[in-house]
Amino acid sequence: MNQGTEQKPVALPKLADFFLTNRVPCAAMVVVMLTAAYGFSVLFGNLPIIGFLMLMVGMLLHLAVPSVFALILFGGGLFYSLQVGAIASALILFLSSGNMYVTLLFFVVFAVTPALTAKTMQREGLGQAAWVLAIVLFTVVILTLMIAMDTTGIQAFVSELFKPMFDDMMKSAPVSETQALDAIRQLQSWVVKIFPGLLVFSLWFVWWGNIVYARKTAKRYGFYQGNENGMLDFALPTLLIYVWIAFAAMAWLATGDLQYIAMNGLLVLSGLVAVQGVMVAHAWFESRNMVNTIIVMYVMLFFWSAVIILFIVVGLLDFWFNFRRNMVSTTGEK
Repeated sequence: MNQGTEQKPVALPKLADFFLTNRVPCAAMVVVMLTAAYGFSVLFGNLPIIGFLMLMVGMLLHLAVPSVFALILFGGGLFYSLQVGAIASALILFLSSGNMYVTLLFFVVFAVTPALTAKTMQREGLGQAAWVLAIVLFTVVILTLMIAMDTTGIQAFVSELFKPMFDDMMKSAPVSETQALDAIRQLQSWVVKIFPGLLVFSLWFVWWGNIVYARKTAKRYGFYQGNENGMLDFALPTLLIYVWIAFAAMAWLATGDLQYIAMNGLLVLSGLVAVQGVMVAHAWFESRNMVNTIIVMYVMLFFWSAVIILFIVVGLLDFWFNFRRNMVSTTGEK
């Protein structure tokens, strides 16, 4: 696919260069970003509008932490990024009064996962990196639930997590409104069923956006080296389709926690396949200079979730037919 003209690299700002190339300042910056939402809520909590705006800024800084580890991976390598992660973890351990669980979770999810994904992106491209990121996040979430649960099982544990929230919703609903109560119960059932998969895909979406943005930033400042395929070339590894089929079979045939894990794994993989389907459709419309149709497609995705099924089908078919292989744009460029 045509990726457009290359931009000449520009010099990295001195302040950014200082933080990204020095381990301790970089680790301190990461911890500040990670705790920014809490810090801003303490500092500006009494100021209604400013407090809310600063809380949003803090949340954005918190969610941008993976991009920092991706950037330092692109510029300094895997060992350097893990060193920064280890120093930041030591600071988290101190701030959390020795909470090893929180510290380990930070190191794995915020440091190791984006660094590993960015390294895979450099070597093997966007599709393989997206696959690795999904595997790591799904494994972390499922293991976390398994560690936290008691003998009742994962689904029962998730149900207990959401029970207080939905009990409050049912208490606030009028007793005579049986339809409203039934709707709340149905919503509770669906939330419990898809929570792990929805959480994993939400994390994947945020982390993936961070890493893609980090790659774009690194390319702009001239310190990215590796695979440079664009999002329109996004193609997941063939192995994914076999795992997808296996999860679909387990979701249909298995019972208990195994079925629950398979259903949520299938949800995550279907989300990835849908992304590939969207990229196939985008590339097809772009090759025919149908800009308005591309806009309509994304508007439909935002307002009409059922259309995702169509993109899942397109993404699945793309594994066999490779629709983008012979796409030619109106200008004659592949």
